[in-house]
Amino acid sequence: MFTRYFSVEEANACIPELEKILSQLQALLKEMEEKLWKLREAKELARRQGRPIDASTFLQEEAELDFLKIAAQGHIARIKEIGAILQDIGSGLVDFPMKLGDQEVMLCWRLGEPEILYFHGLTDGFAGRKPLPPGTAGPGKGTEGREGPGPGEPGGGKH
Repeated sequence: MFTRYFSVEEANACIPELEKILSQLQALLKEMEEKLWKLREAKELARRQGRPIDASTFLQEEAELDFLKIAAQGHIARIKEIGAILQDIGSGLVDFPMKLGDQEVMLCWRLGEPEILYFHGLTDGFAGRKPLPPGTAGPGKGTEGREGPGPGEPGGGKH
C-alpha cells in the first residue's frame, strides 16, 4: 500500500528535521490566522463605512496570506518527501508507515516526544496508539534491550 516503510531507527533519524519543519509550520499557521483575522476585521470595517472592497483594496494583505500559504505548502511537501504523513499541524502529529511482521501499521510521533515509542493500526489513529513491542526499537532506544531503568532514571543506578 505504501511506497516506503520505515524502521524505528529510520523514523527516529527524521525527528530533528521534523521538529524544525513543524515548528516553522506552527509559526506560519499562527501568523496566517492572525493576518486573516485582521483582514476580515478590516474588510468588515470598510463595508460598514461604505468603502469599496475590491481586489485592489486589500491586495497587499491578500498577497501576504498567499505567500504564507505557499511557504506552508513547501513545508508540508518536505514532510511528504521524507515519507512521513502529517496528521495534525497544531499538535505536531506525524505518522510513519511500518511493517510490523506482515501487518502494516503507523509509527506514531508527536512534536515534543524525544523519540518514537508508539504505533497504531492504519485505522486506529492517535487514540489507538500503543507502546512499541519489545525489540522493535534500536539499541539504546525505546524498549529493546531494556530490562529496567538505567543510571539517572528513577530506580536506576547504584544502590
